[in-house]
Amino acid sequence: MTYLISLLSEYLLPNFLLAKEYEGKYDRHIFITTRRMGKENMTSRYCYALGVDKKKVRIVVLSEEDLPAARQKLQKENFSRKNKYFVNLTGGTKIMSIAVFQHFYKYQADYFYVPIGMNKIENVRTGKDLPLNYRVNIVEYLSLYGLYIETSETRYLDDDSQGEEFEKYVFNRIKYEKRLSPERMQIARGVKIFRNRNEKLNDNEIDVMWTEDNQLYVAECKVSLFKPKALGSNKRPINNPPEYLEEIMYKLSAISKDFGLRVNPYIFIKLGLPSKHFNKNRKKAVEKRMKILGIKGIISEQELRQQDFKI
Repeated sequence: MTYLISLLSEYLLPNFLLAKEYEGKYDRHIFITTRRMGKENMTSRYCYALGVDKKKVRIVVLSEEDLPAARQKLQKENFSRKNKYFVNLTGGTKIMSIAVFQHFYKYQADYFYVPIGMNKIENVRTGKDLPLNYRVNIVEYLSLYGLYIETSETRYLDDDSQGEEFEKYVFNRIKYEKRLSPERMQIARGVKIFRNRNEKLNDNEIDVMWTEDNQLYVAECKVSLFKPKALGSNKRPINNPPEYLEEIMYKLSAISKDFGLRVNPYIFIKLGLPSKHFNKNRKKAVEKRMKILGIKGIISEQELRQQDFKI
């Protein structure tokens, strides 16, 4: 019998990627977790993402910060030396990783580490790098954060028909450029985000969303920055493009924080930044704000139409 051992933490993507990459090479799962992770429902969330029955998973709860206690708990589990173990050391706390590494070192165990954003697997015993070929899609990625989605190709947009037309163009341009498949949920438009599968009202909505090389990209699409919009408790309209852009950036940044450590938010503006309102100094201020908020780019339709367009 071969087991895949995963150390659970808030960031489940490295665990998921190794599990999918080695699917068919192991028989059962063992989750090494903590009481805190249990309270945050990480075990159930990970089982849902993997599509496995929680009752068929062996779950071991360790101390997060007490190494002797963690060692003692692993010894009491009486893991069979007849079995083989694939051990993913990427998640968990340092104490958990040390305890698991020390305990299984004399077993038939291979140790792996999945560095974030590098799409490779490091074999800890041999020091060799292995390719990570699996690519996560939108549904899988968001399920690891306890989020669920609905998508719609036809929906009403505040920016009227021009807004919908531009959003469709952004969607199709990225789909074509990056060769993404909507059917396999590599890219989607009008993505409604739910924190509960049974909720009828969505928490947020993303204009265009896609995954590439195991990273998530989100995009807000606007025709221009001249549209009046209610803002704040006094519901005053925004007729000032820099102020409207600021509000868009803050909103997109806040939403993106729900999607993990490596999220790439973009703003697409059909008419770009109007030169009347964005001089050289103003653009520098915008670039500074983008870095603070984690916005990766503001892109006009003209830039999007360039043959060598890249994100």
